[in-house]
Amino acid sequence: MTVSVHSIPVRLPCEWTLSDSFGYGSIAIQSHGISNRQVVIVIEKDFSLVESFLARVLRAPKYLKRPLDKLNSALWELMDGSRSFGEIIEIMEECYNEEIVPANERCSSSINRFIELNLVILKD
Repeated sequence: MTVSVHSIPVRLPCEWTLSDSFGYGSIAIQSHGISNRQVVIVIEKDFSLVESFLARVLRAPKYLKRPLDKLNSALWELMDGSRSFGEIIEIMEECYNEEIVPANERCSSSINRFIELNLVILKD
């Protein structure tokens, strides 16, 4: 699914934290409110009855921690509902230059993955 440049990606309520820094961020990164730190999304596991029993017996963790890379961490921070997809693409291109090329396809792919995981919705 292609994301319209006029759509507004919005994070759904979930637990997430900022972890280690990716190093010194450029002035462009800082000016757009990107922390340049790794985002870790915490997802609660949804077990079936049998899986729940096995998880208790085997003491399996109840939460899955999903660390994001540098570009997806920045994208996650930008998807706060105040910017359109087109604005996010412009910011990502300005901040990450050749690392994000082609920005439209890469950001669209990442947002679609977040949508599949029920972490993001698109407002038109």
